Amino acid sequence: MEQTNASTVAIIDDDADVGEVLGGLLETMGYQYEVYNSGMQFLADGRFDHLACLIVDQNMPRMTGLQMIERLAEQGVNIPALLITGVHDSVVERKAANLGVMTVLEKPMSHHELLRFISISMG
Repeated sequence: MEQTNASTVAIIDDDADVGEVLGGLLETMGYQYEVYNSGMQFLADGRFDHLACLIVDQNMPRMTGLQMIERLAEQGVNIPALLITGVHDSVVERKAANLGVMTVLEKPMSHHELLRFISISMG
């Protein structure tokens, strides 16, 4: 499923502070966003057609960011994704690339790189 007329950024992170900070940045820049506290919550929502891109934390309880992205791919859902991680891991980076993840950023991440990813995703 390709995204058309998508205008919202989904933030999937179990750390409420990260969701709040990223949401505030996106709001300041004029972007619409939604925050989910887990990959399971995001998948259960099931509404993906309005999403332009995903900002996904890798290290979440019960389901990693890559596992969530893999489940989306199994459902035929293709949304540009940026993976954020607290620790550099070349295995995670390779798997992310194989799943089509556009960018992997380490925390604390550059707001410039994050906004560049969103701008590219929005077209």
